[in-house]
Amino acid sequence: MIEYPDNCIQSWVRGKWWEPDESKTICRGSLVQVYVQFFSQVPFQLSVKRVDDRGHDKAFVQIHPLFTKGKRPETASLPVAGFPHLEGADCFIANRAKRRPCLVLGALDQKSFDKTWESIIPKAAKSRYFLVAPYFSTDPDGRAGYPSDFIERVQQAVYPRFFWDTLPAEDGHASILRLDQIQPVGFHQQAFDPLGYRLSEEACGYVNEWFQWLVTGQETEVISSFKGILGIEQKEGGIDEDLHLL
Repeated sequence: MIEYPDNCIQSWVRGKWWEPDESKTICRGSLVQVYVQFFSQVPFQLSVKRVDDRGHDKAFVQIHPLFTKGKRPETASLPVAGFPHLEGADCFIANRAKRRPCLVLGALDQKSFDKTWESIIPKAAKSRYFLVAPYFSTDPDGRAGYPSDFIERVQQAVYPRFFWDTLPAEDGHASILRLDQIQPVGFHQQAFDPLGYRLSEEACGYVNEWFQWLVTGQETEVISSFKGILGIEQKEGGIDEDLHLL
């Protein structure tokens, strides 16, 4: 059983924070491994052009910043294998990704379509997804990581978008959950890997408190009480929230 310090919300849980789950099913609070996308502050567009107009098996690929208010780079009119010609507002986006542990947020939508709609709605428009939030290691590795004083502030509920935890599947590795990087994952067995643990029902409730705080901008009664017991001031306290941490 993981032992948590007194200055974090996990110390309030009467039972277990993490529970073993060998069912391999995905549910609210499941710990899974997926390829997490890193979203740049400005997205990047992939522009693909044939090397030779007579063949579609070779292409030049360029990456351009994609500004919402500006004119986007023009795409080639001739399609390339794997990159069909897109018209209108559609384009290909380039993102970096890394395999990371993630927390499944919310219950899966198991409700099936009425047979009337099955034949009308395209498969791509009704495919099932579930939402995850990624965990990032707190250990500095030369490029990322977090300062120790910042980690302490996260433990003390200073930032709604950061949630500190220790992962059971990572040999007690301390990590930070990024609630501001929630993203969809396809409900396909090749898209995720269950790690054999899930949050307890009580633990899920506390994570929901953080998510509600992030969405509404207002601290919940539970979070305010927790910070009051720790004597945490409402002000930032000199920590620069715009640090380039990731």
